Amino acid sequence: MTKPGLKPATSRPTRTGAPVSAVLRRAIPWCLLCGITIFGADRAAAAEKIVTLPPIARANPAGTLLIGSNIHFGLVRTLGYDSATTALHELAQIGAASYRDYLPWQSFSFPPQGPVLVKSQRLMNFLPQSKLKPVLNVGAANSSVPGGVPPISNDALGVFDAYLKKVVELTRQYDPIYEIWNEWNIDIGTGTRLPRLVGEGPPSDPRSAVNYARVANSGVRAVKSANPHAQVIVGAVGDDIDWKWTRAIVRDGVLNGADGLSVHLYNHCLKPQNRTATELIGRVKRLQQELMQDRGGAVTPIYVTEFSWPTSNEPCGVMPLVAGNNFAQFILQSAAIPWIKGIWVHELKNIGSSPTDRENNFGLFTFTDEPKPAACFVREATDLVRSADHVDIQEPLPDVFVFRARRGARQSVVLWSSGSTVRARYALANLPDASGRRMCDETTPAAGPQGEVEPNPVVYYMDASAPVTIRVLN
Repeated sequence: MTKPGLKPATSRPTRTGAPVSAVLRRAIPWCLLCGITIFGADRAAAAEKIVTLPPIARANPAGTLLIGSNIHFGLVRTLGYDSATTALHELAQIGAASYRDYLPWQSFSFPPQGPVLVKSQRLMNFLPQSKLKPVLNVGAANSSVPGGVPPISNDALGVFDAYLKKVVELTRQYDPIYEIWNEWNIDIGTGTRLPRLVGEGPPSDPRSAVNYARVANSGVRAVKSANPHAQVIVGAVGDDIDWKWTRAIVRDGVLNGADGLSVHLYNHCLKPQNRTATELIGRVKRLQQELMQDRGGAVTPIYVTEFSWPTSNEPCGVMPLVAGNNFAQFILQSAAIPWIKGIWVHELKNIGSSPTDRENNFGLFTFTDEPKPAACFVREATDLVRSADHVDIQEPLPDVFVFRARRGARQSVVLWSSGSTVRARYALANLPDASGRRMCDETTPAAGPQGEVEPNPVVYYMDASAPVTIRVLN
């Protein structure tokens, strides 16, 4: 993800990733659930699955998932973040437990007596005003330090480590997560933009995996030496086709001493039917599977420090309601994956007013701080998983999901499809009086015990002791 103030806004490469094939499904009449026989091709195409949700015997809590948003108080450019009060209000509106910001290397000077913070004062003023968990991205090329673009040499690494120790000294009281650098594999942040890096890259390329691993290892040691209890994550991986660069940094020891791996997930420039939460989840699951192969079965804690869908009026933009549905689906799916430790929407608000500039339109709120539909979807999905003592998810038919979250004596059951091309219907077979509602939709009447599965999740609330049987048909 191109970072405003750190990289040119026009430099974003097209998001590619590993697209999944779109599955177009025929809409089958609801009467099939009534036992009416069908013939020919339609009969072959029909599929019915029964989902059984018995009362929960053993908890599977979602409490470890940290949900937040990116903000921009640490950069020199304001980008619309001119009020801490407004930002705190918006973070509260979406139910955030965390935020992610930047405390760049360029914000420090280096006189003989040691590093001195000379910029990022807006962030330093913001930190004590919030009780939320900060994620502080540290790094970014520093052309004022010899060899700091990037800090591959021993001398530059020494200055880099001194900067990180000072960051820890200044921020330790806020108990942040520290994230080493941002999208090293895409751009080192200054100078002539190089052709896209494919794979791990040769050692002669400053963006190569081996160079990042060396800097990240040094950074982790510096942070931990200043605070042994500090949480440090590495990677902040930008677009990485087939995860080759990511696997290479792990092979080169980037996780030594670190607490997890961070990645960025985007698919807004794929074909419209593939711009889904399910595609992102599938991609990060593939990463975990590959890392388990590489690491002898060890599970890697993963932090998704950027994910989003822009609502710009250009070919890669998505409709606001589509973005909202995607955010809700991604949160619910992530909550059911124990090795996903945190997710951060990029970003809290639009950073500009142009409707056609993609970089301006990733926010949950507009540039003038009006909530987009996505703000509601993030809040409602977050509320469903917050403090849940059990979560589980099933996919009875391709791209059709049934999610459950229990909190004490009550449980929520949520159904949705990945996108508008998926056709399915459902019936709560043993709950004839069940009443649900579409997420963030105050205009549609309450849903009864049966209906269509749509991208907009439908939510049912019921007693946790009640067994639930759901018939799903495409």
